[in-house]
Amino acid sequence: MPDPQTPPPDLGPRNPAGLERTPTVELLETLGQLIRTARALNHRQTEELGFSGTPFGIVKLLADGDRRPGDLATELQIAPSVVSRALVPLERDGQIERRLDPADARSFRLALTDAGRARLAQRRELIQARIERLLEHWPDDDITTLTRLMRRLENDIQSHADELLQPPAERAEPPPPPPQPSAQAVPA
Repeated sequence: MPDPQTPPPDLGPRNPAGLERTPTVELLETLGQLIRTARALNHRQTEELGFSGTPFGIVKLLADGDRRPGDLATELQIAPSVVSRALVPLERDGQIERRLDPADARSFRLALTDAGRARLAQRRELIQARIERLLEHWPDDDITTLTRLMRRLENDIQSHADELLQPPAERAEPPPPPPQPSAQAVPA
């Protein structure tokens, strides 16, 4: 495992993708690798712990109180159909339950069961213990700084999400051409 204090190897002025080495390029590459590593670990943990990803996100939100499926989709920033698919195994396994919505008899709210709450607590304890072991050689100040910077990055991404999702200027629709003068008969 590489030492987090060791800078990445010097790949020269350009990386394999041909981009100039800048702090932003380094950040994007590091975030990309972190996401890939987290996904791989997530798949392995699913086998061990029974749920992860979207189901884990749903259970964490329901630990704070009942919600409608649409509210879960909004808070998790995923499509409602993804939430619907994730609910099936959670309900089947007794982790969550449906309750009538007192504000709207036509709909329902989802609630975490005692079994779901216990499984969530077990998963959180296990993950926390693993991360604490992983970071035991890190100074607390480094962990605090990393957490603060990650929250800052997440907040900036959230507050600029619409802007980030717009196509780059070079791919944006060109402005409409200026109106052409109308063809009028010119006296001879």
